[in-house]
Amino acid sequence: MTISSKAVLGMAAAGLAFAAPAASAATVDIGNTQLTVGGYIKLDAMITQSDGEISGPARDYYRGARLGIPTDDPSGEGKTVFDMHAKQTRFNFKTVTDLDGEKVTSFIELDFMESGQGNELVSNSSSPRIRHAFLSYGNWLMGQTWSTFFNVGALPETIDFIGPAESTVFIRQPQIRYTSGNFQVAIENPQSRVTLQDGSVLNEDDNMVPDIALRMNLGPVVLAGLVRNITVQDAAGTDESKVGGGLSLSGKFAVGKDDLKFMVTAGSGLGRYVGVIGNEDGRVLADGSIETNDLVAGFIAYRHHWNDKARSSIVFGAFSGDEDAGGLDTASSIHVNYLYSPVKPLTVGVELINAQKENFDGSEGAFTRLQFGAKLAF
Repeated sequence: MTISSKAVLGMAAAGLAFAAPAASAATVDIGNTQLTVGGYIKLDAMITQSDGEISGPARDYYRGARLGIPTDDPSGEGKTVFDMHAKQTRFNFKTVTDLDGEKVTSFIELDFMESGQGNELVSNSSSPRIRHAFLSYGNWLMGQTWSTFFNVGALPETIDFIGPAESTVFIRQPQIRYTSGNFQVAIENPQSRVTLQDGSVLNEDDNMVPDIALRMNLGPVVLAGLVRNITVQDAAGTDESKVGGGLSLSGKFAVGKDDLKFMVTAGSGLGRYVGVIGNEDGRVLADGSIETNDLVAGFIAYRHHWNDKARSSIVFGAFSGDEDAGGLDTASSIHVNYLYSPVKPLTVGVELINAQKENFDGSEGAFTRLQFGAKLAF
């Protein structure tokens, strides 16, 4: 089965949070190549109340339980902050070239999230980063895009950048993917993340085996599997490894004009694939061996269309893990929003987010955020 350029673009851009109805992108023909330019401009404004300090990118969007929910301040003093930014703004370029009857497609997209160069004193500058950069030819896709393990089409429509971050698979990375009919298989960039005996976290990139992702598209439902080799190097320079992986079932069902989306993911050693670094892949035991961490996570989202211009989503997500003391035990979030599109490319809306977590050591954290968003797609 040949992957069409339209399908490839859809895989990269579908499921974006706060997705306004599609606008007409600018397309020009250059010889035997068709160039399409698209993207959107988005403003986010939010007020956040929490019992602990929120810093860094967590001020820009909900980053899941580990990084996005602060642990309660022992002093009991509350914290309320107001933030505005336009970092989610993005632009992309797609090319489709006809070579002797075969289509070669490329796609590259950049935004300004997670930028470490910005400041709020004068310029509020933020540097661009690569989101997607891949090519496709026939049944093959090569480059960086959404992991084959992740069904981006199941993500609910939220004003927040991700939505139920603690409970969803969410990852982009370099890969080589082969598609045959409804079946996909890919080798993807490996990276291990484990807790050491002293409690510190090690991000290890010395893996010799790529992560292997498999996916079956079954109409409105997607079943995906992941197998990976988690590897760390001990003080003597010896590699220790453990096989990990899991399954994810997700989908979208129409309910009249409304829709219901869901995702359920479970496994051992999934680590960085779930919850936006929601937990580590595993931990190093006293004898130097690795024990993988188990997790179960999932969300459900219902979107109701009030009329042709207005819609609302309610989203609930939950996470449960088994890390050692100090690690994340449980987490959950709820998102409720109202979105209005006076014309197709433009959407404005408000969203209320409440998220909470509990760690294995008994510490807890929570925050509430009211967010406004305005987005113009082009």
